[in-house]
This record gives sequence, structure tokens and C-alpha cells, in this order.
Amino acid sequence: MGFPYRRIMEALRFLLLFVTCSLLSYGIVTLLADKLLPADPYHEPHGNAVKVVKIINSPQTQDWDGYLARLQLFYLTGE
Repeated sequence: MGFPYRRIMEALRFLLLFVTCSLLSYGIVTLLADKLLPADPYHEPHGNAVKVVKIINSPQTQDWDGYLARLQLFYLTGE
């Protein structure tokens, strides 16, 4: 019985096709992500931005009632 060269060549061809398609799809997804997603999503906003929550460790006194009301509003409405 001979060595099954034909089956090995079919397996190698399938493996090559699979790796090529995988790399091509990865490249397309990466290209689309670079085009559609913002470069720096955590940059400081411009314009009429409002700070929602004060920093807790600040030397100024904290308005706990306002903070808790805003937190409750966030949990209720998701805003």
C-alpha cells in the first residue's frame, strides 16, 4: 500500500485556503474597525460639556444628596 500523497495534498490545500481566508477576514475587520471606531474614545470633550460627578477625594465639601440623587437617576433611566 502506497503513501496517500493525494490526501496529504488535499489537506495542505485546505489548510492553506483556511489560513488565507482567516487572514483576509481579519484584515477586513481590522480595517473596518479603524475606519468606524474613534481613535481616542476617552479624550476630553469639547464644547458645552458638563461634569456629572465630582471627585470624592477633592478638598472641597461634597454634596452627598445631589450625588445620590444623580446616581439614583442613573440607575432608573440609564442617563
